[in-house]
Amino acid sequence: MEAVLQGEVEIKSRLSFGPLVEAWKKNAAEGRPGTRKLYRNLLDRIRLHPELLDPIDDLSMLDQHQEWVEMLMTTLFPVSFSDQDDLYAVAVPFSQDIIYSSTRFSREFLDEKGLLKHLPVKLAEQHLNDEKCSTAYKLILSKFYGQKIDGNVTSIIKFTNPVNGLVNYFELDLDPTFMDVIAEGDLPDIKKQIHCCNVEEVMRNQSLQQMLPLHLFRFEGLSIARIKDVTQREVINNIKNILLEQHSFDDSVVFHQLENEMQALIGVADVKMGLTPFLQVNDHYVFSEQYLHHSMLLQPVNGKTVRLELCKVFIDLFRDSDMPVLFETINEDDLTGLPMLGRVFGQGYHSAAFFPLKSNGKLIGVMSAVHRNPGILQRHHLSQVSPSLPLFVLALEKAAEALDNEVDKVIKKHFTAVQASVEWKFTDAALHYLINKKQGIKAKIEPIVFENVFPLYGAIDIRNSTVERNNAIQQDLLEQLTHAGEIIRVAQDKVTMPLLQEVAYRIEKYQYNVSNILFSGDEVTIDLFLRNEVVELLEHLRLVVPELSGKVDEYFTRVDPKIRLRVDHRQDFEESITLINQELARFMDTEQDFAQKIYPHYFERFVTDGVDFNMYIGQSISPEKPFDTFYLKNLKMWQMTTLARAAQMVHQLQDRLLTRLQTTQLILAHGLPISISFRTAERKFDVDGAYNIRYEIIKKRIDKVHVRGTNERLTQPGKLAIVFSQTRDAAEYLDFIEFLQNQGLLLYDLEQLELEELQGVVGLQALRVGINMDKADRKYDAIRKPEILVSK
Repeated sequence: MEAVLQGEVEIKSRLSFGPLVEAWKKNAAEGRPGTRKLYRNLLDRIRLHPELLDPIDDLSMLDQHQEWVEMLMTTLFPVSFSDQDDLYAVAVPFSQDIIYSSTRFSREFLDEKGLLKHLPVKLAEQHLNDEKCSTAYKLILSKFYGQKIDGNVTSIIKFTNPVNGLVNYFELDLDPTFMDVIAEGDLPDIKKQIHCCNVEEVMRNQSLQQMLPLHLFRFEGLSIARIKDVTQREVINNIKNILLEQHSFDDSVVFHQLENEMQALIGVADVKMGLTPFLQVNDHYVFSEQYLHHSMLLQPVNGKTVRLELCKVFIDLFRDSDMPVLFETINEDDLTGLPMLGRVFGQGYHSAAFFPLKSNGKLIGVMSAVHRNPGILQRHHLSQVSPSLPLFVLALEKAAEALDNEVDKVIKKHFTAVQASVEWKFTDAALHYLINKKQGIKAKIEPIVFENVFPLYGAIDIRNSTVERNNAIQQDLLEQLTHAGEIIRVAQDKVTMPLLQEVAYRIEKYQYNVSNILFSGDEVTIDLFLRNEVVELLEHLRLVVPELSGKVDEYFTRVDPKIRLRVDHRQDFEESITLINQELARFMDTEQDFAQKIYPHYFERFVTDGVDFNMYIGQSISPEKPFDTFYLKNLKMWQMTTLARAAQMVHQLQDRLLTRLQTTQLILAHGLPISISFRTAERKFDVDGAYNIRYEIIKKRIDKVHVRGTNERLTQPGKLAIVFSQTRDAAEYLDFIEFLQNQGLLLYDLEQLELEELQGVVGLQALRVGINMDKADRKYDAIRKPEILVSK
């Protein structure tokens, strides 16, 4: 019998194969024919060794039955487990006595005597002891009190790899399936006092040790430990926490932490990390020293011109690609034409990788990883780093906002662009500024902040605008190539010119490329071919084959004379996009005038391929008018109605569109108030505070979200989608949907959907309902009357 101390708690345990053999008996009685035969055979054979069927106190006895122990363990770890690759072991319950382990487990965690060689530090050891207690109480509550406790205890073990000195993280899963607990005394009746559903609740319950002291129990059986390397997951989480907490990149301590985490992520010691931001203010690059302190590319370079040239090198390098660039070995021959290699080579590094950091397709920085030894950084290291890149992009976006705030000057000149609903706040700030200045006090514009305002976000997006734009380009190129090919074939019959055959071949090749998937590189090549070679050839044919003049002239009349390309379909598409955007913007502005009558609020819209809008409503925006949630409900109703009517308007535009386009409608439901502050550089308000940033992150990522488990986009033409994370937010919109269905604006096809996990965002759900596109039904117009919306 082994007594394992857990702080001041004693756990009595010993090894027993009994629970495992009982599982054999169950399989022998209930399994499939082949399974029954296998386990009956095993049971008949092990009965010849009764000493293995009783609890075992002397572990040395296992040496005499090593073959049988391995056979027993084989039934625990079938062929799906790899002895060389997987980490697993079997131990005496609640002890560190290992009786069996995989080859990899032995190699990495056991010494020559078979003892654990990576013992956790005190804090981690106490954490493991607490989790062992939780496992013990899971068994007790399940067996003696009939409580179903879900889940197994898992722990994260952190230790320094003795080979390379890097920190590794492993997730330990303790499986008590083949453990039994025996009571050694009378047990109290605690069914009404203790009720746990999962091991997390067991771990949080502080009264269990007083009610059920562990010395009343004895544990027999096997403890199965499965270990998974989670270094990448934990390191990325560490990087996220560091970046969320830091406010500038000039903190050497913070950057050193990031560098250590990146070394652990890559798995290579002594890798040096560099971060080069390409921040802009008013479309001009700003190379501020505080942001270049940890750039091994720009920090040693003096002069804005030289830095700008190096910046353009990276912009060109990553213009059409988001893939990192690797130079496993750098020597002097590689430096020609690659100035960034010269920067790292000059500092003594001979292996380098460069990772693009892009925001909305725009390069805002480059992260570099370098090593002094050639050939150290290799291709597989790039994929290990890639999951962390979005975190650095968000950090650079935060840094860009901080830089904007640094270069902001007197906010007063921006007041005229402010909406009437919030102009009073800017006026107060300007007055305070002027008074302080006259009194000789150091003048500073006070922050423009509105606390506890409710956000409403809506988006009307033109569906597949990028795809339609590309289709238009393909059609133009294909028609122009076809026309040019017809002229070339006629010319081949009239004049002997070997070049014509080569040009005809290329035209056919490009026609094939355009008819399939048009890559950006192919588009550039074909554009150059049509604008230069084809033009020159046709001009020459007009001279040497006069009878072709008419066909050549017709060709040139169909292309834009400035760019020498056909743009008919592109113009149709752009005109259609413009018409929709103009009509949507006009519609939203008209409807917004009406919405301001409900309750004064801040409103902003953005026109891209469609219209997005933000609304903020709360007492702080209109302090002189009492606010309650009734006004908020009115604006939510206005929001839903306006998006549905906008979809109807675009539907009615279809006959006027040269390219048929449809819109999707999206609302983000967020029932909690946030704070917003004015950013002078953008002349707009933005959310304020780290917690509220999550709202902005969700806004940016839900427009292309898919329904969980499918490839179906949430947003669909003719539908209104409402994304939410809290059930209470959905309940209110469900009432509105029912009302608008009754009014004939929405259809009776409501869906409630779970959405896929997004980076940094989980647990999102959505409501989706069809919009009635029958323009003849105008019964719902009544809901726009001010007296219905405004009166209580």
